[in-house]
Amino acid sequence: MPKFDSCPKLSTFGNTIRPFVFIMENRSVTSEAPSSPEIPGLAAREAPIHLQVGERRFTTARATLTEESGFFAALLSGRWENALQDGSYFIDADPNLFQHILAYLRRGVFPLFDGAQGHDHHRYLALLEEARYFQIPQLEAWLSNKHYMMAAQVTYKAEEYDEDDPRWRTVTTAAGKTVEYHPQWATRKVYLCPRGIPEHRDNRTGCGRRCESARGDDGDQFEEELSLHILVIKREVAFNADVCVSRAAEE
Repeated sequence: MPKFDSCPKLSTFGNTIRPFVFIMENRSVTSEAPSSPEIPGLAAREAPIHLQVGERRFTTARATLTEESGFFAALLSGRWENALQDGSYFIDADPNLFQHILAYLRRGVFPLFDGAQGHDHHRYLALLEEARYFQIPQLEAWLSNKHYMMAAQVTYKAEEYDEDDPRWRTVTTAAGKTVEYHPQWATRKVYLCPRGIPEHRDNRTGCGRRCESARGDDGDQFEEELSLHILVIKREVAFNADVCVSRAAEE
């Protein structure tokens, strides 16, 4: 077996690799993590969307608009060049109504308009047409089926008190309750003692034998007087939050 030093290929192999080793020893090697390739259009998709709705401007995310709205999914699909020069999109709609559309698209909370006179049905109707225009099925169904009528339930309780009853003067209620007072004058008959004793006035059982003797064969005597009655109406509103939240928003 030939010795290792006499191997004819050793010098050739050594001459081959020696320059390579020399070069590697004199280089500065820096290890860098490979950079992710940039996806075309990614920055544009993540950029905020500016909407010019009537005379007002709204800013939101693309996903907010396109997740439930067929209108915005088509508008922002990139199939048409419909953006303005500044990159915004013009929407011919009432901004006062659109703010409720956008609020729903952001969090899935249905709008509820309730004032002292009850629900604003005209406003609900106008918003229903906007939901149809922007192609938002769940909001359209909620408004069309008038589910807002189940969002708040109002309970009334009526109590009547005489003027001298102290209970109507101080009424304690929880937050969210209202109390209305309706005073009314009425005429009532007041018993008169035949002997004119003030303590027996309006107290038939207070008269004894002497009073009966003084009355004789005459019947009981009465006089009419005005009496104040207080009608207290308590109004309580119970709010059902579950009716006002979209099921899709919770999933």
